[in-house]
Amino acid sequence: MPMSLQEQIRLLSMVDVLGPLTDEEMEDLAKRAPDTFLEQGDILYSPKEGTERLFILKEGRVHLYEVDESGDEITLSVVEDGNVFGEMALTGQNLSGLYVRAISPSTVVSLRREELERLIMNKPEVGLRLVCELAERLHASETRYADIIGKDVPARLATLIL
Repeated sequence: MPMSLQEQIRLLSMVDVLGPLTDEEMEDLAKRAPDTFLEQGDILYSPKEGTERLFILKEGRVHLYEVDESGDEITLSVVEDGNVFGEMALTGQNLSGLYVRAISPSTVVSLRREELERLIMNKPEVGLRLVCELAERLHASETRYADIIGKDVPARLATLIL
């Protein structure tokens, strides 16, 4: 069920990367970027997609995973509301070969590369926040891997599971 423009703006305003936008810019973004509504279990993205988009998770949770040769899912990340993810050089994230599935009912907005570039050119603070968020994710991943490398196999598995 479509949500009101005010509700769309409220949810977008909770996304830290979009914090520098004015109310008018937030409204313009809400009007230009339609919502995608997902029920639990719905697939937002699959390896067939191959499109450069930035996804903004307004509400809900999604699971980024790949499927190995035996058909088992390998979780790479769980993204919660208020966060961004996507496949493009600007985010440093590559979704090729990945699936994105809703863990709970979710609302997602996607921006094409050109739209994101225009947004960053018009509001450089958005780009700065995006860079900061990606740097935090990279640091967390590096810390996690550094912690895992020095352990034996059972300890590595325990660290990954917990």
